[in-house]
Amino acid sequence: MKKWTFWAPLAVVAYLVATGAHATTISVEGNGTVTIPAEYATLSATTEHLADTAEAAQRAVDEVMANLLDSLEDLPVDKESVDAAQVRVQPQYRWNPRNETQEFIGYEATRELSFKLTDLNSLGEALQMLSREGADTLHSPSYGSSLTESARSRALTLAFGKAKSDAESLADAAGLVLGEAVTISTGAYPTPIFRAANRVAPAAMSADRAPRYEPGKLSVSASVSVVFNAAP
Repeated sequence: MKKWTFWAPLAVVAYLVATGAHATTISVEGNGTVTIPAEYATLSATTEHLADTAEAAQRAVDEVMANLLDSLEDLPVDKESVDAAQVRVQPQYRWNPRNETQEFIGYEATRELSFKLTDLNSLGEALQMLSREGADTLHSPSYGSSLTESARSRALTLAFGKAKSDAESLADAAGLVLGEAVTISTGAYPTPIFRAANRVAPAAMSADRAPRYEPGKLSVSASVSVVFNAAP
């Protein structure tokens, strides 16, 4: 059996294999990427409190959470997405190097809030509200779009087109005629990648205006592996 290996441009790996006069195949891989605008953001925040008793610690974070939930009423939020059920209360200790013992310092309660913001024009206002109403930790927004599925379909089309183009180049270089695709497979469905960092407009950073955020684009990628028949 004879085997030829070609390295195609754009980091696309390709193989041309001849197993006989009528059994030549070319194997290629291709990648495609489509960018789409972000339509919504999932926000999450945490509030924490340390107290002498578990009851006091939980009561403190419950009060903060109540204020956060009340303030959500003024924002464009998907009500079904609101999740404030996560709560943890656990004892906290501090190491005393003099006595070489763990000293109890109190109970720490933690509550978490997450929700989907349906209008990105209100992103700055939402983040400002979370800080104002007592959230101790704000997590980076997670962006999404209803166009993700259609974007993946387009990315797969682009990936197949690149794979076929490389297969045609390989066949031409080897003096062969490219035939039909006999096997096609694709990789795992990757999570859309947010390509641009949040940019806060300097003019908006004033005491009476919420900062404006520009979320940029989501990048949806796909990869395919294709085996084509080829003939002299």
